[in-house]
Amino acid sequence: MTYFTLDDIMTGDYLSIGHLVHLLNQLKDRLLNKHLAPLDITSQQFKVMLLVYREKIQLCKNLSQALCIDAGATTRICDRLEKKGLLIRERDEHDRRQVQLKMTDKGLNLCQEFPQLIVNALNEFTQGLSEDEITTLMMLMTKLLKANGALPN
Repeated sequence: MTYFTLDDIMTGDYLSIGHLVHLLNQLKDRLLNKHLAPLDITSQQFKVMLLVYREKIQLCKNLSQALCIDAGATTRICDRLEKKGLLIRERDEHDRRQVQLKMTDKGLNLCQEFPQLIVNALNEFTQGLSEDEITTLMMLMTKLLKANGALPN
């Protein structure tokens, strides 16, 4: 099915679906940064912490892939988290090219605060929507992601 046309894109008052998704992502990160400020971490650092903590990502290379950022950006984020004492990096003893990520006790304790923070941020993010609208939004986003192979069917 084709929905969008070149005429849609060429009109000056048209907001593309891509632009709307981008604006929502920016809003989400701004809200996350606001909720994370008392913990002294950014939304990007939060994402790294969650991937290491929840998804058990242990290699910097895999972290870069999961976040869709280059190795340099991953290194800078990990540098900051390491300076804060939240995680450590160690060279793999079998392959020195691989860098292992490990959560510190301080990092693990910080991650215990994330669930309530996520609840608060998501409630602020979805304010103005009814429960049915939130359910529909989530269903549509999931459907798009599955149709494009970004989520398993």
